[in-house]
Amino acid sequence: MSDNPKTDIILSMARTATEDYMQQIVQHLKTHEFRKKLYPPSVKRIWFYETSPISAITHICEIDPTHVRYKDGPLEENGIGNREYNSKVDDEDWEGYDYAYRIKNCYKLRRPIGLVDMKMTYGINGAPRGMVYVTERMRGEVRVEEQICIWKED
Repeated sequence: MSDNPKTDIILSMARTATEDYMQQIVQHLKTHEFRKKLYPPSVKRIWFYETSPISAITHICEIDPTHVRYKDGPLEENGIGNREYNSKVDDEDWEGYDYAYRIKNCYKLRRPIGLVDMKMTYGINGAPRGMVYVTERMRGEVRVEEQICIWKED
């Protein structure tokens, strides 16, 4: 797998009692994915693994290069969380979320990739907790352009 170009990563997307973050992206209400980690500049797409009870990769989103809170200035305040990110609120829920990834499009997988398939077919050891690179086989068999485009920015 040494020739894997490392352009695609899997990130887990949790759902809370009050927030369905994946649906916020699907509905284009959330324009950025906020994370505590700086991902390599080679990363172009995030494959979202929705945690329990879904336990599957359900969506793929292309992203812009990383926006760093203390370096790149404020974000447009047109999406859920952007104002909080800009204001550097002293809210422990936002502590450490210094990296914003603007979402350029959202594709729904025609066939979600469940945890069993992730392990047995694609060699991913378990449910992603941190960043996991998409395997060559997965990227080859699940082509983004063949999935259902929910929305796409020009």
